[in-house]
This record gives sequence, C-alpha cells and structure tokens, in this order.
Amino acid sequence: MSIGSPAWISTIVDGAGMLGMRLSAKQAEEFAVHARELVHWNRKVNLTAITDPFDMAVKHYLDSIIAVPLIDDHMTADSGASLLDVGSGAGFPGIPLKIVRPSLSVTLLEARRKRVNYLKQAIRSLQIGGIHVRRQRFEDVPQEERFDLIVCRAFADLEPFVRSALPMLNGNGMVVAYKGRHDGRLAAEIEGLRAMEGQGGSGSTKGGGSRIRVAVRQCRLPYIQTERTLVTVRTLKSLN
Repeated sequence: MSIGSPAWISTIVDGAGMLGMRLSAKQAEEFAVHARELVHWNRKVNLTAITDPFDMAVKHYLDSIIAVPLIDDHMTADSGASLLDVGSGAGFPGIPLKIVRPSLSVTLLEARRKRVNYLKQAIRSLQIGGIHVRRQRFEDVPQEERFDLIVCRAFADLEPFVRSALPMLNGNGMVVAYKGRHDGRLAAEIEGLRAMEGQGGSGSTKGGGSRIRVAVRQCRLPYIQTERTLVTVRTLKSLN
C-alpha cells in the first residue's frame, strides 16, 4: 500500500464509515496530498514517527476525524465555526477536520518555526482557504480572543489545558481533548474537570464564571482497535 493508492483511499473511506461518517474519495485524496507533504518534510524536520502508509491512514487521519460527530452534534451545519488547533505540529487534527468540514475557519497554532514553515507549505499544496498558521505558544494567545472550538491532541495534562482554553471559548464554544486509553491517570484528570463543574468552571470564561459541562466519549480506531477517549468541555449556556 502506498499513500494515495486505491487501497489507501479505501482504507480512509471505509474506516470513516466504521466511525459513522461518510467521506468522499476526493476528501481522502486531499488527505493523501497532505500525507505526501508530511513524508517529504519529515526527512528534514521531526514531524512524526508514524510513516507507514497504513498506520498514517489510521493513526493520523482517521484518528483526527473521530471528533467530527461531536463537532456536528454541537455546531449547526455550515456555521462557519472558528476552530483553534493547539500545538498542531504535523497538522493534526486541524487539517483533516478542515478537509472533512470545509465550512470551519481553522487556525493551526504551532510554536516551532520549522513546523510552521511545513504547515504553510502543506496548506499551499492543498489549495484550500479558511485555514491559516500562527507561530505562537498557547499560553501567549491573548485571552480576549474567542473561538467556537478548541482542539488538541498534543498535550500531557488535561486540566491545565482546559483551564487555559475555557476563557477563549465563545458562548457556544467547546473544548475537545484527544486522549488515549481511559486508564486510572486519565480517570483522575477527568475527575478534576468534573470538580470544576461545581465551581463555575474556570471562573474566567466569557460572561464570568459560567458553569461548564464535561463529557467523555470512548471509541476505538478502525482496523487496529486502539482505544481513544475524547473529553469535551463546554459552557452550560451552549447546551439546549
């Protein structure tokens, strides 16, 4: 199997179906454009240890889009929602999410210059609008900025990330944190977030002290059955 081959495209499309999503061959081919750019740049910039085509299809692209049903449930269709991908690195999950949901306005946040250069080239290769790169650390983003969605799969500690993200959410915003297996450590982190529910969230969300709601969804990646946990945090005012 090679990147962009019929077998690779089928792996993406069929895998998305296993996740309950309809993905077109054209979208999978756009994944391939990004994947080829990633492999090319990875020879000179440390972007990913995952380079096998099948593993890239599953562990990068299908993994990135597992949050799409959550985003669809939360945001109205074609809403033009703004999405911040924190620590985007090789472009995950922000670039696949943009390909699958073109109406999203995506910002890829990355602090390292070489990775920023790669991300800019990847976007040029894809020839898509509504997505841009910022060279900046998350903690340096002005807290008066607002996003509808803040996603990340490149952090270690859940609670500090969520506390930093909450003030930057719009009133109808949601944080989506990609985590691994739901083990004891993750359970403890989630309990820390649930304690925040009763404390009025971070105390500094837009509107001041808005209550939050924490939800957890567990799933498995297609083909390899690796466990993924998605932790979402949103303000109470965003709930119906």
